[in-house]
Amino acid sequence: METIETDVVIVGGGPAGCSCALYTSRADLKTIILDKNPSVGALAITHQIANYPGVPSDMPGEALLDLMRQQAISYGTDYRRAQVFGVDVTGDWKTVYT
Repeated sequence: METIETDVVIVGGGPAGCSCALYTSRADLKTIILDKNPSVGALAITHQIANYPGVPSDMPGEALLDLMRQQAISYGTDYRRAQVFGVDVTGDWKTVYT
């Protein structure tokens, strides 16, 4: 069993999770994304994304999600494939079970 101490745990690697990770990592908070499967979810399975802010041309949703993920990783986010089975928020230390 691996134990990781971190400032921020983000469950889910979609657009919201990647955006959150980008900002927390840039704020020098040790951040980890736990993503059960990067190739599922609404954005990942969308054939073509058009008129997305900051994206100059149409592109597959999976490619856009990859860009978001790589940007968060480039600022120090630790990205891991893992299914979260439970969270214990009692006490001073919070625990996420994968």
